[in-house]
Amino acid sequence: METETNGRLSLRELQKRKSRAHFLEVAAGLIAERGYRGTTIDDIASAAGASRATLYSYFPGKDEIVRAIVTQVWDAAEALYADFGALDEWSRESIGGWVGRVIDVWEDSGDRLRVQSAGVVAFDENYLDYHHRYIAALTTNAALWSRFDAAEQERRALLLISGLELFLNTWMVRGFPMDRDGAIGTLTDVWCATLGVG
Repeated sequence: METETNGRLSLRELQKRKSRAHFLEVAAGLIAERGYRGTTIDDIASAAGASRATLYSYFPGKDEIVRAIVTQVWDAAEALYADFGALDEWSRESIGGWVGRVIDVWEDSGDRLRVQSAGVVAFDENYLDYHHRYIAALTTNAALWSRFDAAEQERRALLLISGLELFLNTWMVRGFPMDRDGAIGTLTDVWCATLGVG
């Protein structure tokens, strides 16, 4: 990675990152719209305003593009669980506010989530690792989680994570009709009940 002496990224490195992000955004939109098989490397390069060779200089193939999109989704999820782990207290208000922020992120990530949910590339080797990371992020506040022993913390965290992701995927990616405010209320109820919040 090229950096300047003051520790900031060079203009060249910033441009490379911007180009890579642009390719991923364009690819996510096309794959979400046309499907994995219906989208070619040439389609992505053309829509991004680049040559095929330029795209290949960033990604060796379409599988690696999809892998990068899925990694973005999983990293964003980990950041959201870390936000929950950073809550100072558990209350209906704090948990409901966090659920609302999660839904905001999902709404802004529609194309990437559709690519991830299509399951076109096997990520089994990373799936469990990420879920262990999610649990660790979610349970960061040891004082709040101390009401449960370590095994129970892990079970409850995994239940909350799995239930949240399935619910949001069915609603926001697959298109199950749902009222946003009602969904936030129900998810908040479930999280409060599972965490023993009165």
